[in-house]
Amino acid sequence: MSPFSNDVHTLALAGGGNRCWWQAGALSRLMREGWQLPSMIVGTSAGAAIAASCLTTGPEAALEACKDLYNRTAKIFNWRGVLRGRLEFAHQTVYPLWLSAFVNEGTFDSLRSSVTSLQVAITRPSRYLGLRTSVALGTLAYLVDKKVWHSVHPRLPKFFGLQQEFIDLTRSTCAAEARSVLAAAAAPPPIMQAQKIDDRWAFDGGYTDNAPIPHQSSVQRASTLVMLTRHYRSRPSVFTIKDRTYWQPSRPVPVSTWDCTYRATVAEAFELGSCDAELALAALTI
Repeated sequence: MSPFSNDVHTLALAGGGNRCWWQAGALSRLMREGWQLPSMIVGTSAGAAIAASCLTTGPEAALEACKDLYNRTAKIFNWRGVLRGRLEFAHQTVYPLWLSAFVNEGTFDSLRSSVTSLQVAITRPSRYLGLRTSVALGTLAYLVDKKVWHSVHPRLPKFFGLQQEFIDLTRSTCAAEARSVLAAAAAPPPIMQAQKIDDRWAFDGGYTDNAPIPHQSSVQRASTLVMLTRHYRSRPSVFTIKDRTYWQPSRPVPVSTWDCTYRATVAEAFELGSCDAELALAALTI
């Protein structure tokens, strides 16, 4: 299966903070060439938000909203908050405002009526360890997978009892509910606080799997495209794992993952995605 054809039935968008602007740039370029969004998108963290923007205002408008908010943000952490006994990260204000730019009452009908379902992955804490310990062990598992095993799909989080859950954003009852799910899916405590979803704690879906995919049959795997945001030097731009097709950035995305200030190079990340998509489309015509 070519990842740039309309044979893709499931599109999975990995998380990765600002690195997800690579996905936005690539999808924007593909859609301009007539590529149709598949019947299902799966995403977590900022990848889920990029997917939501594709179903509402479009990734270009989401980028402009992000740049506007970042340009008005001078620092990531407010040290004065420590004196008040709080950890105050700019993300706690910036991210909800950004979500509101493309998931709001004016765009909600577009989201609800979309022929593409958007499955958002969240992490539920271990039933036995509680929220704080689950977050701590999830962070440890993330670092081990990233620095030691270089796994595309981690194994440790489930061993610790963390559970991944998928919520269909297109079935939300209102824009506020949809934003709550997206905020929970991108909440890595303490940078952003865990959210109560259906009266249970939920936090960043990347803690269980940064490239989340629900259980699939062999046929479904063969029609799945996973867009990563991390660059794996040992792998080509397009590769397969268990019959799924994976597409990664051609080089490390030139942006700081967590920077939400005027210094963040989100436009450069978007441009890399656009260029990678253009090169991939050109290769198909050769």
